[in-house]
Amino acid sequence: MKCEICHYPQGYHSITCPESKTERQEIIKLAVEASKNYDQQQRAKNIKSRHDRRLRNTRLLLKHYNYFRDHVDNAIFSVGQINAIDALDEIDGMNSDMYIKSIKKSASLTHIAMSHVKNMIDLYESHALRKGDSEQRKLRVLKAYYLDQLSMNTILENEKISERTYFRDMDDAINTLSSMIFGIEAVNEMAE
Repeated sequence: MKCEICHYPQGYHSITCPESKTERQEIIKLAVEASKNYDQQQRAKNIKSRHDRRLRNTRLLLKHYNYFRDHVDNAIFSVGQINAIDALDEIDGMNSDMYIKSIKKSASLTHIAMSHVKNMIDLYESHALRKGDSEQRKLRVLKAYYLDQLSMNTILENEKISERTYFRDMDDAINTLSSMIFGIEAVNEMAE
């Protein structure tokens, strides 16, 4: 069967045929729609990925909190120990300039990060006090596990909660603390 206008077989219109223009417009419309859907899916996937990374990073900061705190407390580079850094700078046989910069950078970055995390934990404490018993328990569970390094069973006994409540409390506390550590960007991602 042929098109009455361009006399090409049906579905294979000439480029100048009005039917061809309609088909092209439909194809373009479908392609644009598919592209929008793909972009929305990718955006949602990226938001979830960023949120997951923040939660993972919050867990890692908490997991290593005591190590980082010890690092800051015992780092060679601090305001009161600048002379020790100068002495290390004179060590022969190594690229001391690079070594010293690395120590300074590590100490200062760790100090900044841990100060921020400590401040956010303190902020979470004041938040929990205002919110009541449930939020205070969540904070106690989080601090007992990560900062005091107690086992889950010990926490379950101390708090007199079920394992399910423990995991729910831990997830809620980490979500709250993560939004405090990473700020408005983390909250926006959770809302989307």
